[in-house]
Amino acid sequence: MTIIQTCTRFCEKMCCDYPVCARLGALYYAPIVDKEADLAKVCEGDRVLCIGGGRTPFTACLFAEKTGAAVTVIDNDPEVIEPAERFVKGWSLQKGDIDIVFEDGRFVNPSYYDLVHLALQVIPQAKIIEDLTELMARNGRGKLLYRTPRQFAEQQYPSCLLSAKGEECSDKAAHTGATMIGETVLFDASESSGAAFKAKKREVQAG
Repeated sequence: MTIIQTCTRFCEKMCCDYPVCARLGALYYAPIVDKEADLAKVCEGDRVLCIGGGRTPFTACLFAEKTGAAVTVIDNDPEVIEPAERFVKGWSLQKGDIDIVFEDGRFVNPSYYDLVHLALQVIPQAKIIEDLTELMARNGRGKLLYRTPRQFAEQQYPSCLLSAKGEECSDKAAHTGATMIGETVLFDASESSGAAFKAKKREVQAG
């Protein structure tokens, strides 16, 4: 287990056991989620899927509370489901709704959701991104947000896509400050999506 993973586990336990710690921890994610919600134009009532919520689904809670979205959080580790439910209960949402589900992000159907959000620590992130964008292209709808690590943290996230060129995505937002997250990248299956994604749509439709 890496130093980052060890520290993360300790912080997760504190946030699950003490709601005040969760609210303090949310200060780290709040400016990131603000940018992401704006990037994807999340509205009240939208169905949002967060893949890889872990024990402390900060992103899901912030998306729900800031936008009023109906958020589903999935994780393929059965040991994190009960702590995640406890975390959400302690959060006491003021807006929106959250469900925690034991499920593998590699096998989800994105057509049920207005937005899919992929966590930085999801393994294998790059493969899941490829599969989801192909499914969205086939369906002709859907949005995907995924996070890339900052350069100094890349070795901690070996399964992540490390960057996205402008022509390969619809839009992206850069993050600053004391965060491991460098950028959030948006793929959108609508006509406003990036050139490479539209090429993928044409390829899928032709096949």
